[in-house]
Amino acid sequence: MHSRPNRLSKTRKQEGGFTLLEIMIVVVIVGVAAALAVPNLTFMYAKYELYQTTTTLYNRLIMARTAAISRNAMIVAAPGSAPLNLDTVDTMTFTVPLGQERLPLNVRFVLPLPVNPIGFTPRGLSTTPLAAQTIQLQSVRDPNLIYTISLAPSGKVTWCRQAINPCVLNATS
Repeated sequence: MHSRPNRLSKTRKQEGGFTLLEIMIVVVIVGVAAALAVPNLTFMYAKYELYQTTTTLYNRLIMARTAAISRNAMIVAAPGSAPLNLDTVDTMTFTVPLGQERLPLNVRFVLPLPVNPIGFTPRGLSTTPLAAQTIQLQSVRDPNLIYTISLAPSGKVTWCRQAINPCVLNATS
């Protein structure tokens, strides 16, 4: 008697695919890589938020100085903060025509805030002629991240990635 070849066994040997064990190993490797990357991504995002907020406020202060000179009027900005209430948003209120700048929820002013509002005279000088005025911004996600914006008596606005008072840029940077 002549036997027929078993077609089913040949086709199963030719089929490709992954076993359950191989898929589980890949899932574990991807999970470990994700667990290692999440803290770095959180820190990177906190830095990005703080950078964006600092540069936005810096640019608004430059615009306030320009507006003070062009309108021949005093322009001031008063930072506002709600201490111990994490649900409210910190704001920087400028005089007309600049309005109000709202900070993101994850960026706060470092307390204590300046006693006098930060501002510019019609000549573009600081409203506090004898001392630099400083505002510090802090990330809520990473409280060690603090950036500083300073206004010199000459009206020059600078910012730096350090918690120093006032923010002075080195000649080498």
